Amino acid sequence: MAVDAQAVINAMIRAMEAPPQEALREVKPVITVSRTLGSGGDTIARALAERLGLACYDREILDGIAAEANVSKSLIERLTEKMDAVDSWVYSVVFGKHVSRDEYARFLTTIVRGLYHTGGVICGRAGHVILAGRDILRVRVVGSVEACASRLSEERGISYSEAKQTVVDTNKRRERFMWEVFRSRYDDPISFDLTINTDNFRKSDDVVEVILSAIKGRGLDKPRRAPTPPPGTVRAT
Repeated sequence: MAVDAQAVINAMIRAMEAPPQEALREVKPVITVSRTLGSGGDTIARALAERLGLACYDREILDGIAAEANVSKSLIERLTEKMDAVDSWVYSVVFGKHVSRDEYARFLTTIVRGLYHTGGVICGRAGHVILAGRDILRVRVVGSVEACASRLSEERGISYSEAKQTVVDTNKRRERFMWEVFRSRYDDPISFDLTINTDNFRKSDDVVEVILSAIKGRGLDKPRRAPTPPPGTVRAT
C-alpha cells in the first residue's frame, strides 16, 4: 500500500503524544524484516504487510529521515548506498547542509522508534536492533549467494557473474554499516526470532505463511496495548 511520509510522521507524533487516558488504546503489531540482497525479502515483506493490513516501510523511512534532517532525500540515499565509505560520511548538499554518520543514525533511530507506536512491517534499516527488547517479531530472510545471484540476475536482466558480485558487495556493505553504527553483527542469529532460508521456497506466499504462524506463536496476532510513556514525559499542548 502507498505510504504518505508526512502522514506517517504526523501519526507517530500523535501516537507518542497521546494523553494518559488513551495509553491503553490498541495499536497494530510491528514486524521487522532483515534480508540479504536477492533473498526475496522485499517481496515477502510487502506481501506480509498486505496480508496483515499494515503499511510496509522501506524507502518511506528515508523520506522520514530526510524530513527530520531537513535535507534532500537524494542525500540520504547516497549515505545509505555509500555507508561503507568511512572517510566520506559527510556530504554537502544544497544550502550548505551537512549530515554526518552519527546524525544519520540518530535520525534513523528516531523514525524507527516512532514507527513502533504506529505499527507496520519495517524492512531493513536496522529495525531489529533499534527495537530490540520490544514486543515485535524480528524476521531475517536469507539465501545462498548462488540462489540470490540467480534471482537478482533474472530480476535486473544482468549477467549471473555481475549479479553475484552485486550480492556479495551489498551484503558486505550492510554488514559493515551494522557493526560501525550499531555494533551489531549483521547475521547474529540471537538478534532474530525467525530466520528463513528461501533457497528452496518457490513461492513467497509460502514464506509469508511461515511468518504468520510465528506471529501467532508470539501472540502478536492480536492488537497490542500502546506503551505508557515514562513519568515526567512532556507532552505537546
